Amino acid sequence: MNFAFKKFIPFTLFFLFICWLIVLADLDKENPILYIGHKVPFGDKIGHFMLYGLLALLINIALKFKKIHYKNVSWLLGSSMVLVFAISEEFSQLAFESRTFDFVDMLFDVLGVLFLSSTLFRTTLKKQLLSVVKAIV
Repeated sequence: MNFAFKKFIPFTLFFLFICWLIVLADLDKENPILYIGHKVPFGDKIGHFMLYGLLALLINIALKFKKIHYKNVSWLLGSSMVLVFAISEEFSQLAFESRTFDFVDMLFDVLGVLFLSSTLFRTTLKKQLLSVVKAIV
């Protein structure tokens, strides 16, 4: 298997997991993960933050943190892709009787992507991973 393809496997699997959650919610089907998210205080918001933040982190890793540049501004390509998906998915809920559009959910999607894509988070994660590897070796 080509190494270039392998680096997208974690992102693809996690993306499919999120799609599965979305389809179950759109169909108003029972789901233990969504059930837990609604029973834990702020669980729904924490879920939005973590799901989309981790998705952005995984695609940014696969894309080697490739940036888009426009005038004096640059941002991560993967984060941009996830933000478009997250915002589109939230607006798509307007088409389903079983779903409710929630601006605060969308805000937590955006905050998760921004936080888990930030330089500070990446630097901290890299230091932690290096210390674990050094401890093992």
